[in-house]
Amino acid sequence: MRASRAPSQKSRAIERAKGAAIPTPPWSVSLKEKNIITNTSRDMICELVANLDVPVASVQETIRTVANGLGVLVEGEISSRSVQRVVKEAEVAADIQMVEEIACAGGITFSSDGTTHKNISYQSHHITYSTPNGKGVTRFAGIGHEVNHTSDTQLEGWKELINRMCTVYDACMAASGQEKTMNPLELVAKVKGFLTDHAEDQKKLVRLFIEWKEACEREVRGRRAISVLPPNDVATLLWQVMDGAVGGAGGPEGWDALPAEVRKSRTEDALRQLHIQLGKERFASLSDEEKDAVDFFVWAGCCMHKELNAVKGGNARMQAWWGVNGMEGPILLMNRDNVAAVASLVGDPDLASLAASRTVKVSQRGAVKALSLAGAVFRHKDDKKGQQDSLRFFLEANLGYFCPWPDTSNIRYQSNCDAACEWLVHREMYITYLELVMDKKETRTHTNIEHNVYDAFHCDKTTQEMICLAIWGQCISHPYLCNVRSSGDNILDLGPLHSRLVSHVKNLLANPDLVLSPEATFSSATLDGTPFERPEVIYVVQSLVQDKTHFPHIRPLFAAYLEGALETVERFSAEFAPGGAIAKSTGEQRKMARMNTTNDVNEGALGTLRVAMRRAPQMSLAHFNARTRYKRNRTGTYIKKFLNARARKYLRKKARVDDASGIERKRRDKQAKYDRELVLRNRMKDQKKKERQELAAAKMAAIVPRLTREEVVKLRVPEIDVQIRWHRRFDAQVPAAKDLKGKKRGDKVEILMDAVGRFLSGEVRSNAADGTAMVSGLELGVEYGDGSDREMHSGVPLANLNEESGDEDA
Repeated sequence: MRASRAPSQKSRAIERAKGAAIPTPPWSVSLKEKNIITNTSRDMICELVANLDVPVASVQETIRTVANGLGVLVEGEISSRSVQRVVKEAEVAADIQMVEEIACAGGITFSSDGTTHKNISYQSHHITYSTPNGKGVTRFAGIGHEVNHTSDTQLEGWKELINRMCTVYDACMAASGQEKTMNPLELVAKVKGFLTDHAEDQKKLVRLFIEWKEACEREVRGRRAISVLPPNDVATLLWQVMDGAVGGAGGPEGWDALPAEVRKSRTEDALRQLHIQLGKERFASLSDEEKDAVDFFVWAGCCMHKELNAVKGGNARMQAWWGVNGMEGPILLMNRDNVAAVASLVGDPDLASLAASRTVKVSQRGAVKALSLAGAVFRHKDDKKGQQDSLRFFLEANLGYFCPWPDTSNIRYQSNCDAACEWLVHREMYITYLELVMDKKETRTHTNIEHNVYDAFHCDKTTQEMICLAIWGQCISHPYLCNVRSSGDNILDLGPLHSRLVSHVKNLLANPDLVLSPEATFSSATLDGTPFERPEVIYVVQSLVQDKTHFPHIRPLFAAYLEGALETVERFSAEFAPGGAIAKSTGEQRKMARMNTTNDVNEGALGTLRVAMRRAPQMSLAHFNARTRYKRNRTGTYIKKFLNARARKYLRKKARVDDASGIERKRRDKQAKYDRELVLRNRMKDQKKKERQELAAAKMAAIVPRLTREEVVKLRVPEIDVQIRWHRRFDAQVPAAKDLKGKKRGDKVEILMDAVGRFLSGEVRSNAADGTAMVSGLELGVEYGDGSDREMHSGVPLANLNEESGDEDA
């Protein structure tokens, strides 16, 4: 029975095997529909480029590679040009998304920062707001190219950004059939705060922005007021406005003679002034509380910059302490050129002394300089320079783990304090390593920079400065920044933290034993009473404090450091002062004016731009903004959730228009045009300055010097001033005109007679030919009546003899 079924079973098995061997048609996916890239494909392209960093030219191949791996057949081709346009759609969508979210927010804040890349200025922009549930949201608004870094130019950048976003939003809403609009004036009126660093140009930017914001608010208020006025009143106001505009043009005939564009512009300006005037009148009728609420605006400075500047202030005071107390500072760290200059003059004592004096003035010393040089040796920002992995292998062999040198070569935040800690803890090991580096070479010598670092490790005064930096880092910097990061995401709530910071620095200044005493503990030494970040650093410090022979100045140096840091902290945290806008603000106002505790988002965006430009030099700024905004703002989710088919059609249309407009070329042309205009302005200024100087020189040349007291005493005060100015051209001991203000006639006579005496004795002599003079063999420039100096034909102006030059170690 079983044998009879065997042939049929065998035949069925063969048929099944044949069926399995025949491939089934693969599942296919089409990237296009009616030759238009589908929305699903567009979303995929944006995800690949923006979120996964797939190069534009590799998108098609990436899709095919993945599809082949999944056994999917891909139909249709997408060119690199199409990929670029699809990514541009993401930036258009990001503008719409941002305006939509701002419209739902009670208040927003701005933040920005700038940098240069390849000698071109760029400005990063972010907008922050609170959601209804109280969560803070920060959106990247893009990086703009600006022709210069002035405050006015930065404000214009914000204006262009806001106008563009509102224009795109209105057009998209109209295209999608929605009756939504956003007036740029209303958006600006919603701004409640600004976060920047502490540079003066940023503070000026905030002042300019406040003026603009108030003008926008008054205009919006005026528009609302005129919309509810009776028609007759509106007609009367408009008649008055137009009558003034026509009168300003010289009457009806002059008005008619103006081009249509000019008449339109003047009409708009007149209406704008009418709205502002009405807005001011309505605003004046509000109570003081209502006015304060309407104009509420706060500025805050990045907390990272506060800490950075505190360290700078403390270090400056600490370095000055040596000179104030009449003591030689830490070992001098001369660059190789200065070392060579001094060595070449050893045979001439006079010149050697002069050269040594100059090198002392231009060379640097101290802990921060030593740490900078150490960073260049141990962990240079250029990975082809310095010891790099050689140090890593040495530390792994001796410590059992790798402890990288803090990134002082890149001047990272906190790197100096962290490097001072590393310097103190592993000092002997780094000395051993530097000796190993020297003995590995055929010449058995250090380079100049290695020699400087080696000497600094053996300098007790440098070590004492390291102690001050290390204590600040362990007791203040780390706890402060941990609190900044963990105290929520609104800098306006950090007033109490900065009050505690000032109080704690004062406590350490009054009682250094809170950290220097062997019995000191972290509970009283650190800002927040938490354990030290590196306890072993404090143990080393407390041990060195006991060595009065080698380290006798730790306490007074630390006190000087704290004084400088305290002064800087109080100055850089002035926005939290009692009675200020932040201190008087309510909880609801602080919520509306939510700002990040640091400006890291802008710093990071600019850093990302620099890296992206190095990786893809041909990438346009618009493309970078599109992919970065899509990723950081989660624009993909917004597109899928809120934009309908008509809105997405508008995205495609707008992206094509922008792509064809030549934005990048216009950006470059704008910079070139600005540079040309700047050069022309500078040359005109130089020409006018030269003409003034020549005129002043001619007047001086016509003056007859009065060389006897009898002649001088007969002169009037203005004539005495002219005589003094004549001598000032070639006598450096004669006071400048600004120093003569307030002096009496008798004092000026004596100043003039002293100059006459030097002139007659031959100590100084005029050189009428070229307007210079000789003083002890040195040619001096001539100061003219306008206080300027003519450029020297030869020789060195006296004012330049004491100039310090940069000290760059190789």
